[in-house]
Amino acid sequence: MSTPSNDRDDQAKSQGGSWGPKLFLATLVALLAFFYWLLIYSGGVTVNHG
Repeated sequence: MSTPSNDRDDQAKSQGGSWGPKLFLATLVALLAFFYWLLIYSGGVTVNHG
């Protein structure tokens, strides 16, 4: 016997409604691109004491 919440979850998965993993991967890619730019492309982090 299945509960109504399980039925809703099954329907959402069958309709492609799980956007959590996609959001996680997009955030991961954005963070990796940002840190690549920050540390490698721009020459690293420098501290300037004027």
